[in-house]
Amino acid sequence: MAEIRLTTGFSTVMGPDQDAITRLLTETIEQIAQDDQSFTRAKVVFTESDERCGLTAELDGVKKEGVPLQLDLEQLEDAQTQPGARAQLKEALRLYFRRVMGKP
Repeated sequence: MAEIRLTTGFSTVMGPDQDAITRLLTETIEQIAQDDQSFTRAKVVFTESDERCGLTAELDGVKKEGVPLQLDLEQLEDAQTQPGARAQLKEALRLYFRRVMGKP
């Protein structure tokens, strides 16, 4: 199982919703690591400010993508209960992680 270190910062999202988003991101990153077996360590930073969200990652010490992945707060909320929205989030993270690792 991959070692996931997720750091979060929220400005407008409150307590229980923060925990739910943190759990969603952690579970999704763990699933990608297990499915793809492309990394064993992930340092991920997620920030939310005025309902705009960004995510950066370093995977196995590699960070070849300097531009944060922009995420929509509504998509993150939907992904907690809707399988389709969760699948879209997972695919967006997977594609971003490929860029971080320098893979086409």
